[in-house]
Amino acid sequence: MKRFVTLAVLIMLFVSAFSVTGVAAQRPSQEWIVISAAEGVMKLPTFANSQVQIAGGRIVRQFPQIGALVVSSTDANFARKMSALGLLAAPNRIIPNENPTRLVRQAVNPSASDGSSNPLAIYQWSLKAVHAQEGWAAGRRGQGATVAVLDEGFYLNHPDLAANFDLRNAASFVPGESVQWTAGVGFSHGTHVSGIIAAVDNTIGNVGVAPQAKVIPVKVLSEQLGYGEDAWVISGMLYVGQLRATGRSNVSIINMSLGGLCERTDPECRAVKRVYDLVVTLLKLQGITTVISAGNDELNADANRNIIVLPAQARNALSISATGPIGWGLDPSADPRRPASYSNFGKTLVTYAAPGGDFAYPGEEPCTVGGVARPCWVYDMVQSPGEASSDGVYSYWAAGTSMAAPHVAGILAQYASAVGGTITPAQAEQALKHFAQRLSPIAFYGNGFTRAN
Repeated sequence: MKRFVTLAVLIMLFVSAFSVTGVAAQRPSQEWIVISAAEGVMKLPTFANSQVQIAGGRIVRQFPQIGALVVSSTDANFARKMSALGLLAAPNRIIPNENPTRLVRQAVNPSASDGSSNPLAIYQWSLKAVHAQEGWAAGRRGQGATVAVLDEGFYLNHPDLAANFDLRNAASFVPGESVQWTAGVGFSHGTHVSGIIAAVDNTIGNVGVAPQAKVIPVKVLSEQLGYGEDAWVISGMLYVGQLRATGRSNVSIINMSLGGLCERTDPECRAVKRVYDLVVTLLKLQGITTVISAGNDELNADANRNIIVLPAQARNALSISATGPIGWGLDPSADPRRPASYSNFGKTLVTYAAPGGDFAYPGEEPCTVGGVARPCWVYDMVQSPGEASSDGVYSYWAAGTSMAAPHVAGILAQYASAVGGTITPAQAEQALKHFAQRLSPIAFYGNGFTRAN
């Protein structure tokens, strides 16, 4: 079996970057995403459909925006046959979601609010780290901006987020599952990511980097099945592009806190990268900046050139590494820009760094912050809304590059609010570079540690 680790929800550090073998679902046939073999071509030749069928393929879905077909075939030589026709067949991979190794729940009780503003913001050291409040003081609170979050299901009823969800444009590309979290009680990665970007400024719990921005929840991973497909992710990406292209939304930022590893020497891996290259490039042409987590494998991408992180290393994507303090619960001056213990890095991978939290503080020494006693390592993680179920309303502490990417998406939403709500990729890159703090090593921080001001 080919070695793939992708579409994993990136929350925490998972053991060994190179020991996890992708597990394909047991299908009676293999699915492929077929594109032109010519570099950068977003159009299939006129004979493609008929040739695919002659070669034993059944067309399952079409992506006309990038000139691609999703094809099912039982022929073990299908990819080779496509290559002979000048077509490239990338496997539509089915990969298990990764489960977080450490999550800590914090109850939220809106009905008992004492009227204080965002009472759980006391734990959000990352807001200060990225100068979120300075952006607010400059009038950049995300007003008019829209961010699409591609992730697992979302608790659309979470009181710290509900007002900022754009439900009109919400969509699920997981067959048989709605956008709403459908697995019953539990931590929702999509909700946590969305909260970092745009939790509402209210009297309930946390607050987002851009608390007046709107979030389009787009479900591309299944919390019920425990996996996603490349085709679901690509469908979600292209859907967001269509929203903008048709004027249904002014969305100009996508956050994708998902991804994983594959091997450059594997032609199937290279083929999948080519597909993501096409999609991210198309989104850029449509005026959308794609922000993607860099991964939690402690991978030095420069020293391991045979490993590709997808979709983070797609052409024109912004790939985000994670930082986090050690011992913030004991000392609030602990450096939030410190490279996180689990984060992938490398000049060939990282575009920017942002707070993702860490859990490297040793032992179970207790710390008390805001009257709440927890092990000290808990306070080094990122807190954000994570559940609104029959068990109650909760925020969660979690850590990962999954948490770093939405800090950048939220900062971009702040920038967008200063230019009418929509920001072009060129404007986004200019603003990020202008405000980022240049730090060393470049292999970890890329163009810098992102800041709102």
